[in-house]
Amino acid sequence: MSTVLSSTPLLSPRRPAPSRLAALSAAEGIRALDTGNLTCEAWVQACLERIAERNGDVKAWVHVAADSALAHARAVDKQGRRGIFDGVPLGVKDTIDTADMPTELGEPEIFNGRQPTIDAPVVTMARRLGFSILGKNTVSRHAIMLPGPCRNPHDITRTPAASSAGSGAAVADFMTPISIGTQTAGSILRPATFNGAVGFKPTLDAIPYFGIRTYSRPLDVVGPLARSVEDVTLFMRVFMSDPRYDSQAAHRTDFTAGVWRSAHWKDAEPCVQHAFEANLQSLSRAGVKLRELRLPGMFDEIGEAQDVIMAYDLAREYAELRRYHADKCDPELIAYLDLGATYTDKDYARALDLADACRRAFPDELRGVDVLAMPACLGEAPPASSTGSSAFIRIWSLLHNPSISLPVARGPNGLPVGLQLVGFVKEDPRFLSLACSVERIVGNVSGER
Repeated sequence: MSTVLSSTPLLSPRRPAPSRLAALSAAEGIRALDTGNLTCEAWVQACLERIAERNGDVKAWVHVAADSALAHARAVDKQGRRGIFDGVPLGVKDTIDTADMPTELGEPEIFNGRQPTIDAPVVTMARRLGFSILGKNTVSRHAIMLPGPCRNPHDITRTPAASSAGSGAAVADFMTPISIGTQTAGSILRPATFNGAVGFKPTLDAIPYFGIRTYSRPLDVVGPLARSVEDVTLFMRVFMSDPRYDSQAAHRTDFTAGVWRSAHWKDAEPCVQHAFEANLQSLSRAGVKLRELRLPGMFDEIGEAQDVIMAYDLAREYAELRRYHADKCDPELIAYLDLGATYTDKDYARALDLADACRRAFPDELRGVDVLAMPACLGEAPPASSTGSSAFIRIWSLLHNPSISLPVARGPNGLPVGLQLVGFVKEDPRFLSLACSVERIVGNVSGER
């Protein structure tokens, strides 16, 4: 059951309901395929119909591969499914190279029609696993924290966040049950939170980050956006070939959740604070032990260190873009690249050293704690002129901890509010098992309109 924090009406008309098939989560659809109650073609067709109905407003897709997706689904139906994801619809972020579709990297004015000759490894794996790839999901402007054409499906005057904006919007608006996104600061969890999906950022390098637009080597991560923890667990189990990712793990309450109200807690909107406290109460009533944490001050400084690293690296990664296409670069991008150019090698090294210190301290500070809980974002999705803050999220991109955002409530404008959970580095299977138990306790509003 979801938490409704206000009865204030939505700012825009309620979006149309999806068809029964389009509304299926990845796990629900797979079960229907396994029992013969669904065909791959029917599922893909339902998603394509939803895209045709909604993409004019939401703009979550920059390329739709309808013919190839349907042809693949029909072939799977004819030959029979051989793996979990055979025939399952999938979206791919448009910073990830695809050999049969354009990849414009969030720069249609600069890389218009750019066509890679080979797939990124993550796409190669997706094809090998049998996914029916529906197309490429929209990326924010310059593929960073600048607003792009995509809009929040709950209210198209609001932001879907950045840069995996289209991935979050497409999943939340029932256009696809799952999409592959990337994160450098908050680009998986923030779109998941604002749009009302489940976004999972694995430990760094869990999934190879190659054939993808590069931002910052110490930060860039590939991960799924879906509509349940079960969905992302299935995704990771198959992509990692690791049976410890158990989507059917027994429900647990015999664990301890650490509660951290970072320095940004005071900046969170009341709806976020109220939802978080309600989640904690639900966990406590279910038998989960809660432990209030007071992490050392360096953990409140790590967000600034993450920004130093990202700006420093982006100034170098985007140097050629600026040199040859400055006239097509937004002033905000130029300003950020200028900032990155001011940071010295010593500044960069100092930020990396701080991250190392926090990584070493984290296990000791959370000794006896199984999972960390904190808000995902400062508030509901802001107007489309902004992509919102990743203050609660970005630190885990630098520290490399697995993290997940669960859509647990609605704010005063009817927009999703998320709960963030954080695990221990390279303990992703156990972390997702606990996240599944948390989801069962606090609820999930991703299927609600």
